[in-house]
Amino acid sequence: MTITIKSIVLGLIFSLVAIASANAQSLKLNLTPAKASAFADIAVLAIKQTTGKRLDYSPASLKLVDEYVLGHKKNGATTASMNKTLIALGCYVGEVMVRNLGFKWDNPTDKELALGFDATGIRGKNGGFSNPIGKVFKLMQNGEEDSVAIFYAVFSKDLSKEIKAMVTNK
Repeated sequence: MTITIKSIVLGLIFSLVAIASANAQSLKLNLTPAKASAFADIAVLAIKQTTGKRLDYSPASLKLVDEYVLGHKKNGATTASMNKTLIALGCYVGEVMVRNLGFKWDNPTDKELALGFDATGIRGKNGGFSNPIGKVFKLMQNGEEDSVAIFYAVFSKDLSKEIKAMVTNK
């Protein structure tokens, strides 16, 4: 079980960083913690207008985000062609975590900047920083293995003891 948790956590931490940072900054969206929930609202409107379905900020609604992104991927869309939409959907994923898990929108600390996190993300109650925007980009690139519904499920668990043990090798 520890290997599974370790692979999930390390994958989430290191594989998402560069993608969302580069995409959000290259579009000059000026995404800040104060604006992230407004970007999430844009995603809600976009999904409603294009599919007729309603995102309601529930954890279950993340399956709809998975289906939406994977449907576009199947139809030949790319991260470049959906860049702004993916950023808005990433903000939606983050906002679901804010509303349901008590996370807060935040900017990375100096230490997190040194690790490569350079975009607005969410911070859990335990202080951990996460990148839901990057996760949506990974979903578009890699498919269902990077499900945002599973991303939420992982972060809904308190893994702080397991992570601390991995870091301190205890």
